[in-house]
Amino acid sequence: MEEKIMEENIEERNYTQEIFDLIRKTKNSKLLAQTLTNYHDNDIADALTYLSPEERKRLYKAIGVEATSNIFAYLSEDVDKYFAELENERAADILEEMDADDAIDILEGLDEKKAEQIINLIEPEYKSDIQLIQSYDDDQFGSLMTTNFITLPYGIGIKRSIDELIEKAEENDNIETLYIVKDEQFYGALTLRDLLITKKDEDLDGKIITSYPFVYDKEEITDAAIETLADYSEDSIPVLNKENNHIVGVITSADLVELISKEEEEEEKKEIREKEKAFPTLQMIAFLLLLAVALNRIFSIFPPIVIVEVLVILAAIAMEVYVLMDNGKKA
Repeated sequence: MEEKIMEENIEERNYTQEIFDLIRKTKNSKLLAQTLTNYHDNDIADALTYLSPEERKRLYKAIGVEATSNIFAYLSEDVDKYFAELENERAADILEEMDADDAIDILEGLDEKKAEQIINLIEPEYKSDIQLIQSYDDDQFGSLMTTNFITLPYGIGIKRSIDELIEKAEENDNIETLYIVKDEQFYGALTLRDLLITKKDEDLDGKIITSYPFVYDKEEITDAAIETLADYSEDSIPVLNKENNHIVGVITSADLVELISKEEEEEEKKEIREKEKAFPTLQMIAFLLLLAVALNRIFSIFPPIVIVEVLVILAAIAMEVYVLMDNGKKA
Protein backbone atom coordinates (compact mmCIF):
# COMPACT_ATOMS: atom_id res chain seq x y z
CA MET A 1 0.00 0.00 0.00
CA GLU A 2 2.82 2.37 0.93
CA GLU A 3 4.61 1.69 -2.39
CA LYS A 4 1.42 2.51 -4.31
CA ILE A 5 1.08 5.86 -2.50
CA MET A 6 4.70 6.70 -3.33
CA GLU A 7 4.15 5.90 -7.03
CA GLU A 8 1.06 8.12 -7.14
CA ASN A 9 2.96 10.99 -5.49
CA ILE A 10 5.78 10.69 -8.04
CA GLU A 11 3.32 10.77 -10.94
CA GLU A 12 1.60 13.86 -9.51
CA ARG A 13 4.79 15.86 -9.02
CA ASN A 14 5.17 18.97 -11.15
CA TYR A 15 8.91 18.99 -11.77
CA THR A 16 8.82 22.24 -13.74
CA GLN A 17 7.12 24.02 -10.84
CA GLU A 18 9.58 22.55 -8.34
CA ILE A 19 12.56 23.70 -10.41
CA PHE A 20 11.02 27.14 -10.89
CA ASP A 21 10.54 27.52 -7.13
CA LEU A 22 14.07 26.27 -6.42
CA ILE A 23 15.68 28.79 -8.74
CA ARG A 24 13.64 31.66 -7.37
CA LYS A 25 14.06 30.80 -3.69
CA THR A 26 17.59 29.34 -3.50
CA LYS A 27 20.08 32.19 -3.28
CA ASN A 28 23.14 30.02 -2.62
CA SER A 29 24.57 29.13 -6.04
CA LYS A 30 26.39 25.97 -4.88
CA LEU A 31 23.29 24.66 -3.13
CA LEU A 32 21.18 25.43 -6.20
CA ALA A 33 23.58 23.62 -8.54
CA GLN A 34 23.74 20.60 -6.22
CA THR A 35 19.95 20.38 -5.81
CA LEU A 36 19.31 20.65 -9.55
CA THR A 37 21.40 17.52 -10.19
CA ASN A 38 18.35 15.60 -8.92
CA TYR A 39 16.30 16.79 -11.89
CA HIS A 40 16.41 15.88 -15.56
CA ASP A 41 17.84 18.45 -18.01
CA ASN A 42 14.61 18.33 -20.01
CA ASP A 43 12.57 19.48 -16.99
CA ILE A 44 15.07 22.27 -16.26
CA ALA A 45 14.77 23.35 -19.91
CA ASP A 46 10.98 23.56 -19.51
CA ALA A 47 11.40 25.82 -16.49
CA LEU A 48 13.43 28.40 -18.44
CA THR A 49 10.25 29.68 -20.07
CA TYR A 50 8.92 30.94 -16.73
CA LEU A 51 12.12 32.61 -15.55
CA SER A 52 13.20 36.20 -16.13
CA PRO A 53 16.39 36.89 -18.15
CA GLU A 54 18.20 37.75 -14.90
CA GLU A 55 17.10 34.49 -13.27
CA ARG A 56 18.22 32.49 -16.29
CA LYS A 57 21.65 34.12 -16.22
CA ARG A 58 21.96 33.34 -12.50
CA LEU A 59 21.05 29.73 -13.24
CA TYR A 60 23.65 29.40 -16.01
CA LYS A 61 26.35 30.85 -13.75
CA ALA A 62 25.44 28.52 -10.90
CA ILE A 63 25.43 25.24 -12.84
CA GLY A 64 28.35 25.97 -15.17
CA VAL A 65 29.01 25.78 -18.90
CA GLU A 66 28.73 22.01 -19.44
CA ALA A 67 25.42 21.65 -17.57
CA THR A 68 24.02 24.70 -19.37
CA SER A 69 24.88 23.21 -22.76
CA ASN A 70 23.09 19.98 -21.78
CA ILE A 71 19.95 21.96 -20.95
CA PHE A 72 20.10 23.90 -24.23
CA ALA A 73 20.18 20.59 -26.11
CA TYR A 74 16.62 19.90 -24.89
CA LEU A 75 15.18 23.24 -25.97
CA SER A 76 12.93 22.98 -29.03
CA GLU A 77 11.70 26.59 -28.99
CA ASP A 78 13.17 30.00 -28.15
CA VAL A 79 16.76 28.65 -28.12
CA ASP A 80 17.98 31.67 -30.06
CA LYS A 81 16.13 34.02 -27.69
CA TYR A 82 17.79 32.54 -24.60
CA PHE A 83 21.16 32.43 -26.32
CA ALA A 84 20.89 36.08 -27.31
CA GLU A 85 20.71 36.94 -23.60
CA LEU A 86 24.20 35.55 -22.99
CA GLU A 87 27.43 37.48 -23.15
CA ASN A 88 29.42 36.54 -26.24
CA GLU A 89 32.28 34.81 -24.39
CA ARG A 90 29.84 32.76 -22.32
CA ALA A 91 27.86 31.86 -25.44
CA ALA A 92 31.04 30.72 -27.21
CA ASP A 93 32.00 28.51 -24.25
CA ILE A 94 28.55 26.87 -24.24
CA LEU A 95 28.65 26.26 -27.99
CA GLU A 96 32.00 24.50 -27.66
CA GLU A 97 30.35 21.99 -25.30
CA MET A 98 27.60 21.22 -27.81
CA ASP A 99 27.60 19.06 -30.94
CA ALA A 100 28.62 21.14 -33.96
CA ASP A 101 25.32 20.52 -35.78
CA ASP A 102 23.32 21.75 -32.75
CA ALA A 103 25.58 24.78 -32.48
CA ILE A 104 24.91 25.62 -36.13
CA ASP A 105 21.13 25.50 -35.54
CA ILE A 106 21.52 28.03 -32.73
CA LEU A 107 23.87 30.33 -34.64
CA GLU A 108 21.52 30.41 -37.63
CA GLY A 109 18.74 31.68 -35.38
CA LEU A 110 20.79 34.54 -33.95
CA ASP A 111 21.26 38.06 -35.21
CA GLU A 112 23.94 37.90 -37.91
CA LYS A 113 26.24 40.34 -36.14
CA LYS A 114 26.03 38.55 -32.77
CA ALA A 115 26.53 35.16 -34.43
CA GLU A 116 29.69 36.42 -36.12
CA GLN A 117 31.02 37.84 -32.85
CA ILE A 118 30.44 34.52 -31.09
CA ILE A 119 32.06 32.46 -33.88
CA ASN A 120 35.17 34.63 -33.67
CA LEU A 121 35.53 33.66 -29.99
CA ILE A 122 35.24 29.91 -30.58
CA GLU A 123 38.38 27.76 -30.43
CA PRO A 124 39.83 27.01 -33.92
CA GLU A 125 39.41 23.22 -33.63
CA TYR A 126 35.72 23.47 -32.80
CA LYS A 127 35.19 26.23 -35.35
CA SER A 128 36.56 23.95 -38.08
CA ASP A 129 33.84 21.38 -37.28
CA ILE A 130 31.16 24.05 -37.68
CA GLN A 131 32.66 25.30 -40.94
CA LEU A 132 32.89 21.73 -42.27
CA ILE A 133 29.18 21.05 -41.78
CA GLN A 134 28.25 24.49 -43.13
CA SER A 135 30.29 23.79 -46.29
CA TYR A 136 27.72 21.24 -47.50
CA ASP A 137 24.55 22.06 -49.39
CA ASP A 138 21.27 21.49 -47.58
CA ASP A 139 20.44 18.54 -49.86
CA GLN A 140 23.70 16.70 -49.09
CA PHE A 141 24.13 14.19 -46.25
CA GLY A 142 27.10 16.13 -44.92
CA SER A 143 24.73 18.90 -43.83
CA LEU A 144 22.95 16.46 -41.48
CA MET A 145 25.97 15.00 -39.73
CA THR A 146 27.57 15.61 -36.37
CA THR A 147 31.28 15.33 -35.61
CA ASN A 148 30.51 13.67 -32.27
CA PHE A 149 31.79 10.12 -32.85
CA ILE A 150 34.69 7.87 -31.91
CA THR A 151 37.08 5.95 -34.16
CA LEU A 152 39.49 3.22 -33.11
CA PRO A 153 42.47 1.99 -35.17
CA TYR A 154 42.22 -1.53 -36.53
CA GLY A 155 44.34 -4.23 -34.91
CA ILE A 156 45.41 -2.49 -31.69
CA GLY A 157 43.94 -5.13 -29.37
CA ILE A 158 41.28 -5.01 -26.68
CA LYS A 159 43.22 -3.23 -23.91
CA ARG A 160 44.49 -0.42 -26.12
CA SER A 161 41.04 -0.09 -27.72
CA ILE A 162 39.41 0.37 -24.30
CA ASP A 163 42.10 2.82 -23.19
CA GLU A 164 41.64 4.89 -26.34
CA LEU A 165 37.86 4.76 -25.97
CA ILE A 166 38.08 6.11 -22.41
CA GLU A 167 40.36 8.93 -23.55
CA LYS A 168 38.19 9.94 -26.52
CA ALA A 169 34.93 9.62 -24.56
CA GLU A 170 35.92 12.75 -22.63
CA GLU A 171 35.26 14.76 -25.81
CA ASN A 172 32.67 12.61 -27.63
CA ASP A 173 29.73 10.88 -25.96
CA ASN A 174 28.32 8.96 -28.95
CA ILE A 175 29.92 5.71 -27.88
CA GLU A 176 27.28 3.05 -28.52
CA THR A 177 28.84 2.34 -31.91
CA LEU A 178 32.60 2.65 -32.42
CA TYR A 179 34.03 3.02 -35.91
CA ILE A 180 37.13 1.09 -36.89
CA VAL A 181 39.60 2.69 -39.29
CA LYS A 182 42.39 0.94 -41.17
CA ASP A 183 45.06 3.12 -42.75
CA GLU A 184 42.76 6.06 -41.79
CA GLN A 185 39.97 4.64 -44.00
CA PHE A 186 36.63 3.36 -42.78
CA TYR A 187 36.87 -0.38 -42.17
CA GLY A 188 33.79 -1.29 -40.14
CA ALA A 189 31.87 -0.83 -36.90
CA LEU A 190 32.06 -2.35 -33.45
CA THR A 191 29.43 -2.05 -30.76
CA LEU A 192 30.48 -0.87 -27.32
CA ARG A 193 28.92 -3.98 -25.82
CA ASP A 194 30.98 -6.31 -28.02
CA LEU A 195 34.15 -4.48 -27.08
CA LEU A 196 33.45 -4.70 -23.35
CA ILE A 197 32.42 -8.36 -23.27
CA THR A 198 35.29 -9.60 -25.44
CA LYS A 199 37.87 -11.51 -23.41
CA LYS A 200 41.51 -10.49 -23.46
CA ASP A 201 42.59 -13.59 -25.36
CA GLU A 202 39.85 -13.22 -27.99
CA ASP A 203 40.29 -11.60 -31.39
CA LEU A 204 38.20 -8.49 -32.07
CA ASP A 205 38.13 -9.14 -35.83
CA GLY A 206 35.12 -11.41 -35.55
CA LYS A 207 33.15 -8.68 -33.77
CA ILE A 208 33.78 -5.96 -36.35
CA ILE A 209 30.91 -5.46 -38.83
CA THR A 210 32.69 -4.77 -42.12
CA SER A 211 29.43 -4.49 -44.08
CA TYR A 212 28.14 -1.67 -41.88
CA PRO A 213 25.99 0.89 -43.81
CA PHE A 214 27.37 4.33 -44.68
CA VAL A 215 26.70 7.34 -46.89
CA TYR A 216 28.99 9.79 -48.67
CA ASP A 217 29.14 13.39 -47.50
CA LYS A 218 28.14 14.91 -50.85
CA GLU A 219 25.56 12.25 -51.65
CA GLU A 220 22.10 13.69 -52.31
CA ILE A 221 19.46 13.22 -49.63
CA THR A 222 16.53 11.32 -51.15
CA ASP A 223 13.42 9.70 -49.70
CA ALA A 224 14.68 6.28 -50.79
CA ALA A 225 18.06 6.82 -49.11
CA ILE A 226 16.44 7.98 -45.88
CA GLU A 227 14.11 4.97 -45.82
CA THR A 228 17.05 2.63 -46.38
CA LEU A 229 19.03 4.15 -43.51
CA ALA A 230 15.99 4.06 -41.22
CA ASP A 231 15.48 0.36 -42.00
CA TYR A 232 18.89 -0.46 -40.51
CA SER A 233 17.72 0.90 -37.12
CA GLU A 234 21.29 1.76 -36.10
CA ASP A 235 22.02 4.46 -33.55
CA SER A 236 24.30 6.23 -36.06
CA ILE A 237 25.46 5.98 -39.67
CA PRO A 238 28.97 7.06 -40.71
CA VAL A 239 29.43 9.77 -43.34
CA LEU A 240 32.47 9.27 -45.55
CA ASN A 241 34.51 11.51 -47.79
CA LYS A 242 34.24 9.74 -51.16
CA GLU A 243 37.73 10.80 -52.24
CA ASN A 244 39.57 8.99 -49.43
CA ASN A 245 36.92 7.01 -47.49
CA HIS A 246 37.75 8.92 -44.30
CA ILE A 247 34.94 9.29 -41.76
CA VAL A 248 34.03 12.98 -41.52
CA GLY A 249 30.94 12.60 -39.34
CA VAL A 250 27.93 10.50 -38.43
CA ILE A 251 24.18 10.86 -38.80
CA THR A 252 22.39 9.87 -35.60
CA SER A 253 19.08 8.04 -35.42
CA ALA A 254 17.61 11.15 -33.75
CA ASP A 255 18.59 13.21 -36.82
CA LEU A 256 16.91 10.65 -39.11
CA VAL A 257 13.71 10.67 -37.04
CA GLU A 258 13.66 14.47 -37.12
CA LEU A 259 14.21 14.49 -40.88
CA ILE A 260 11.43 11.94 -41.48
CA SER A 261 9.07 13.94 -39.25
CA LYS A 262 9.81 17.11 -41.20
CA GLU A 263 9.16 15.33 -44.51
CA GLU A 264 5.86 13.93 -43.23
CA GLU A 265 4.87 17.40 -42.05
CA GLU A 266 5.73 18.89 -45.44
CA GLU A 267 3.72 16.13 -47.15
CA GLU A 268 0.69 16.93 -45.00
CA LYS A 269 1.01 20.63 -45.82
CA LYS A 270 1.26 19.77 -49.52
CA GLU A 271 -1.93 17.71 -49.38
CA ILE A 272 -3.75 20.55 -47.64
CA ARG A 273 -2.57 23.02 -50.30
CA GLU A 274 -3.74 20.67 -53.07
CA LYS A 275 -7.15 20.29 -51.48
CA GLU A 276 -7.43 24.05 -51.01
CA LYS A 277 -6.47 24.54 -54.64
CA ALA A 278 -9.07 22.02 -55.81
CA PHE A 279 -11.82 23.30 -53.51
CA PRO A 280 -12.90 26.26 -55.70
CA THR A 281 -13.26 23.87 -58.66
CA LEU A 282 -15.45 21.53 -56.66
CA GLN A 283 -17.46 24.49 -55.41
CA MET A 284 -18.04 25.62 -59.00
CA ILE A 285 -19.16 22.13 -60.00
CA ALA A 286 -21.64 22.01 -57.13
CA PHE A 287 -22.92 25.49 -58.01
CA LEU A 288 -23.46 24.60 -61.68
CA LEU A 289 -25.22 21.41 -60.67
CA LEU A 290 -27.64 23.26 -58.39
CA LEU A 291 -28.15 25.98 -60.98
CA ALA A 292 -29.01 23.42 -63.68
CA VAL A 293 -31.55 21.68 -61.44
CA ALA A 294 -33.10 24.98 -60.30
CA LEU A 295 -33.45 26.38 -63.84
CA ASN A 296 -34.95 23.20 -65.10
CA ARG A 297 -37.55 23.19 -62.33
CA ILE A 298 -38.53 26.78 -63.02
CA PHE A 299 -38.44 26.88 -66.80
CA SER A 300 -38.45 23.20 -67.78
CA ILE A 301 -35.74 24.05 -70.29
CA PHE A 302 -34.19 20.62 -70.49
CA PRO A 303 -35.78 17.21 -70.72
CA PRO A 304 -34.91 14.86 -67.82
CA ILE A 305 -32.45 12.91 -69.97
CA VAL A 306 -30.34 16.07 -70.48
CA ILE A 307 -30.24 16.75 -66.76
CA VAL A 308 -29.02 13.22 -66.19
CA GLU A 309 -26.31 13.71 -68.81
CA VAL A 310 -25.22 16.95 -67.14
CA LEU A 311 -25.02 15.20 -63.78
CA VAL A 312 -22.89 12.46 -65.27
CA ILE A 313 -20.52 14.98 -66.86
CA LEU A 314 -20.17 16.99 -63.66
CA ALA A 315 -19.59 13.83 -61.66
CA ALA A 316 -16.88 12.81 -64.14
CA ILE A 317 -15.21 16.21 -63.77
CA ALA A 318 -15.28 15.90 -59.99
CA MET A 319 -13.76 12.43 -60.21
CA GLU A 320 -11.01 13.73 -62.50
CA VAL A 321 -10.17 16.47 -60.00
CA TYR A 322 -9.78 13.92 -57.21
CA VAL A 323 -7.68 11.64 -59.43
CA LEU A 324 -5.33 14.54 -60.23
CA MET A 325 -5.08 15.35 -56.52
CA ASP A 326 -4.30 11.74 -55.66
CA ASN A 327 -1.66 11.46 -58.41
CA GLY A 328 -0.05 14.66 -57.20
CA LYS A 329 0.04 13.30 -53.65
CA LYS A 330 1.68 10.04 -54.74
CA ALA A 331 4.23 11.88 -56.87
